[in-house]
Amino acid sequence: MQALLVSLVFLASQSDEIVRDDYGVPLVRASTVERAYFQFGRAVAQDRLWQMEMSRRLTRGRLAEVLGPSRLASDKVVIAKGYTDDELEAQFSALPKSVRNAFSQYAAGVNAVIQQRTSDGTLPPGYGSNGFSPEPWTTLDSAAIAINLLQQFGTGGAGELRNYAMYLYLSGQSSKASVLDVIDDLAWQNDPAAVPTVDPLDDPLAQTHPVFSEPSRAQTEAHIALLPRTNLLELLPAIQFASSEQSNLVAEELSVAHRFGSYAVVVGRDRSATGYPLLMSAPQMGHFSPSVIHEIAIDSPDLRVAGIDVPGVPVVIVGYTPDIAWGITSGAADLEDIFFAPLVGDNEYQYGAETRPIIRYEHVIKVKGEKSVTITVERTHHGPVILRSRVGNAVYSVQSSHRHRELAAIAALHKMYSAKTSVDVARLVPQIPTTFNLFYATVRGEIGYHYTGLVPFRAAGYDPRFPMPSTPETAWQGFVSTRSMPHVVNPNSGVIANWNNKPAAWWPNFDTPVWGGIFRNTVLLGAIDKPRLGRRDLEMAAWTIARRDASSTASFLADFKAVLDAQVASGETSELTRYLGSYDGWHVAGTAGALLYDESVRQLRKILFQQHVGTFLQASLFELILQPTVIRRALRSETKYDYLAGRSPTDVVTEAMSNALSVLKVRHGDDPATWSYEPGSIRVPNGPPIPYINRGTYIQITEMSPNPVARSVASPGVAESGDHSDDQTHLARAWTYKPMWGWARRT
Repeated sequence: MQALLVSLVFLASQSDEIVRDDYGVPLVRASTVERAYFQFGRAVAQDRLWQMEMSRRLTRGRLAEVLGPSRLASDKVVIAKGYTDDELEAQFSALPKSVRNAFSQYAAGVNAVIQQRTSDGTLPPGYGSNGFSPEPWTTLDSAAIAINLLQQFGTGGAGELRNYAMYLYLSGQSSKASVLDVIDDLAWQNDPAAVPTVDPLDDPLAQTHPVFSEPSRAQTEAHIALLPRTNLLELLPAIQFASSEQSNLVAEELSVAHRFGSYAVVVGRDRSATGYPLLMSAPQMGHFSPSVIHEIAIDSPDLRVAGIDVPGVPVVIVGYTPDIAWGITSGAADLEDIFFAPLVGDNEYQYGAETRPIIRYEHVIKVKGEKSVTITVERTHHGPVILRSRVGNAVYSVQSSHRHRELAAIAALHKMYSAKTSVDVARLVPQIPTTFNLFYATVRGEIGYHYTGLVPFRAAGYDPRFPMPSTPETAWQGFVSTRSMPHVVNPNSGVIANWNNKPAAWWPNFDTPVWGGIFRNTVLLGAIDKPRLGRRDLEMAAWTIARRDASSTASFLADFKAVLDAQVASGETSELTRYLGSYDGWHVAGTAGALLYDESVRQLRKILFQQHVGTFLQASLFELILQPTVIRRALRSETKYDYLAGRSPTDVVTEAMSNALSVLKVRHGDDPATWSYEPGSIRVPNGPPIPYINRGTYIQITEMSPNPVARSVASPGVAESGDHSDDQTHLARAWTYKPMWGWARRT
C-alpha cells in the first residue's frame, strides 16, 4: 500500500518536461512511458535536428536529392545494399508493440520540434543554405538509422573477397611458390597466445564449446580451384563496395555514425575498492562535431534510464538504470559470407543443379540540379549482389545472418531497462542478432559478459577465408546457440575487460585475422592490474591506454633493447642507444623515443616482408595486413614461410633501427633532441585540438551502489550549435568527467 501511495503521489506531481543540467544534457520527466518517448524525440531534435536530417537521408539513400551529385555514389551504395521501404516496414512491424509505440512517440516528438522551428524560423541553417525544408519524421527514418548503426557497429565478416584478392596479388610476388604458406601466416585461424575476454580459468565452456574445424591444406587447395577466375581489377572495387567505403566517407564528413571500436571494463564486488560493482564503457565511434552520440536521461514511473543514444534512434545503447549498468563493444564475429555462382546468361545464376533468376528492381535517385538517376538493384537468394565478374562469368553476393533481423537488437536493448539480474540479461541475449561484447553490472552485485550474434555453422570441407560456392551443400547449417557463445557470470578473477579482442580462447578468427598474440587489450589489462579498483582507477586506465603503444603494445622493445644494450656493453654510444634505448612504451607527446620506436617497427615490417610479398599497392594496406603478431612470428621463425631468408634476427633488427634513424633525420632534421612525437588529436569547434585521440567517443563510469552513481564525458557537447555545442571540450582536454543524471531509489 505504501508503494502504491508513493507512486500516486509521484504521478500527481509529475509533469511532462525537459530539464537540462549545466552541460545541457536533457532529463525527460514524463507521466507515462509513451510521453517519455515523445519528450525523448523532442529533446534530441532540439539538440541535433540537422544531424538527424543528414542521418536519415544518408541511411535511406537520399543525400543527392538535397546536397547534389557529389553524394550520388554514397546513395548508390546504400540503395544497392539496403532495404526497400516495404522491407523496412516489415522489420518495424515485427517489433513488439511497446517498441513500435516508442518509435511512433519519438517521431511525434521530433515532428513537434520541426513544426515549431519551422514556424519560428529557427530551423538549422543547413536547410536554408541547401534550399529545402524538413519533411515529417517517420518511424521508418528511425528504423533506417538504427539498422545502419547496427550494421556498422554490430557486424563482421565478408572478408572473403579481400582474402581472394590477397591470394591473387601474392601469386604474382616472389613468394608465389609458397603462396598458401604465406596466406596461412597472414590469415591465421586461431592464435593460442591471444588474450581472450573470458579468462580460460573462468570459462564455463572451456570443455564443452563448439568445435570449428580448421581447413587442411588439401581442402584449401580444392576450394581455391573452385573459385572463378576473377581478377584484381574486378575485386578491388567490389571490396570497396562491400565495405561501404563511399558512404562511410560521406558519413564521416556529416558526423553520422559509421565507425566501430570500443573498450569496456566491469569490476565485481570482491575487486572493487568500495565493494560495489563498477562498469566503464567507452564506445569508440570517432570524434566529430557534433558527436555521433547524444546524451539523454529519462525519469518516468515505469522507465528510468540515463546514457547515450544515436540521434534518430529511440533507445539508450549504453547506460544505466537504478538496477543495472551495461556497455557494449564491437564483437567482430563473422556473421557474413560471400557466395559465388556461375552466371547463366545475363539474368540467372546456377545454384547447384538449379538455375535461379537474379532478382532485380529499379530505383530512382533524385539529384539536386541534375536529372534523376535510375539504378538497377540486384540480389540473389543469399543477398545483395556485390560483383558481376565478366572475366570469371560469375556473380558474387553477400549473405548476412542478421539481414532482415537487425531491429530485434533494438527491442532487446529496450528490455535491458527492466533487467535486474544476470538471468534477465541471459534471457534477452538470444534476441540480439548482431555481434557485440555485452557487459553488465547489477545493483545486486552481479557482473557478467555475453558475446552476441547469429554466428552460422558453415559447411565442412571448405576454407571459410575464401568466397563459398553457391550450392545446397554449402548452405549454412544453423547457428551457434546462445548458450554455446562465449560468456561468463561472476568470474573468480573479479574483472572482465575487452578492447574488441578475442572473446574466448577457443574462438577462431574465421575470415578476418584480427586476434593474435599481440593485441591492444593487453595494454588495457595492464592498466587495471591492481588487487582493488575504484572509479578513479578506471578513469586512469582510460588515460593510460591513450598514451601507451597500442599498435604493437611495445612488443618489439625487448628486441630493440637487446641489440642496443649489447652496443652499450661494447662501449658504443649512439643516438639510437640514447633515444630509442630510453623509450619505455609510453607514447608521450614531445618525446623522440616514441617516434623512433614506431618507425623502427615500420622498417622491421618492411625489411622482413616486402621482398617476399610486395607492397600490397599502398603503405596503409601493407601495415594493415602485416600485423605485429606476424612480425613477431617471422622474427622468431614461427611462420610457415621463411621471411628471415638466411638473415639473423639481430641483423634484421639492427638494420630496422638504423633505417628508422635515417628516415627520421630526413623527415625531422639531424638532431633527435629536437624531434617531437605528436599523438593523434581531436579537432574541436573552438580552440586547439585535444591531444590523445585513442579514447572513447563517450566514456561512462558507473558504480552500482544501492543508489547508483555515474560520471561521463562526451566531447564536444550535447548540441550541434549554441552554448552546449562545445562545453565538454575542457573536460576531455583535462581527462575529467561530469556527474550524470541520477535518482534516489524508490520504495
